Amino acid sequence: MQEENNQIWIADLPKSETIEFTNLLPRYKRVINIQWAIFFALLIVLLTVAYFKFDDIDFMWFGAALIAWLLLSLIKFSFIQLGFPNKGYAIRQRDLHYRTGYLTHKVISVPFNRIQHVEIRQGFISKALNIAVLKIYTAGNSAHDLSLKGISLEMAEDIKQVITSKVTQDA
Repeated sequence: MQEENNQIWIADLPKSETIEFTNLLPRYKRVINIQWAIFFALLIVLLTVAYFKFDDIDFMWFGAALIAWLLLSLIKFSFIQLGFPNKGYAIRQRDLHYRTGYLTHKVISVPFNRIQHVEIRQGFISKALNIAVLKIYTAGNSAHDLSLKGISLEMAEDIKQVITSKVTQDA
């Protein structure tokens, strides 16, 4: 029996631009903002404690650190606002896609036949807002390959069920 090895034409391949992504829940942006606000609040507390604790820190350096803190926080929160509309996911017959990024765009695609297991996680803030993270682990890797963040717990459970049925169907 002779195997075929036909040439594949790049122009004939399906385009990833044709995938219609589902946007993440708007309340997930609130989760991201809260997490970063906690980080920046802790940072400003550390800066203030360091200024009052150590006598050799000049007020000019403290002022420069405050300005840097303010700029970094404004830049981070701006990127959250600008980048959030680009986040989304798509489920097709054989694979799952996750899109993210503002300045740099990233699309992660995971075929169902490579998935080993799936888990659902919720943090404290996410649980209060009924948001979940679906972590997808693939063959040959000890870390998760895809985290589908910003979806409702019900949607995470539904997607997990779809993936589980597809994986057991292909086995």
